[in-house]
Amino acid sequence: MALWLAEEFPAVGYRGNNSSGTLYRAGVYGDYWSSVTYTSNTSNAYYLYFDSSSLLVDWNSKQVGRSVRCVR
Repeated sequence: MALWLAEEFPAVGYRGNNSSGTLYRAGVYGDYWSSVTYTSNTSNAYYLYFDSSSLLVDWNSKQVGRSVRCVR
């Protein structure tokens, strides 16, 4: 993983889409929402996922508890 990515987006894990608010995989991977919605369906949005060996941009339901980070 690129050093700038680790500095700007720490591996904070994610919260499951249940009512417990449990934090999963903190320190292992990062999972961040984009402000861009997926097509015209505003209940879905793009996200950035990474771990020590991969980087992925995909989309999912906003019900999944990913992190948000302000980036200029």
